[in-house]
Amino acid sequence: MSVQEVKDGLAMLSQPQQDEVIAYVLLQREMEDPSFQADLARRMDDKDPSHWLTLEQFERELDKKERS
Repeated sequence: MSVQEVKDGLAMLSQPQQDEVIAYVLLQREMEDPSFQADLARRMDDKDPSHWLTLEQFERELDKKERS
């Protein structure tokens, strides 16, 4: 499959489907980034509950990022 065929296929997707593809591609790039992996591992290993977000805090932060 050529890059042009991929582009043509993406153009036919709905906006939510395109958003899903964008998120997938960005995640793939982050997973290949050693600094992202190190930061993710550090955060996952953090045992201090004061550093954690509640579900409500997480949703507020996510809403802020979606608006910007």
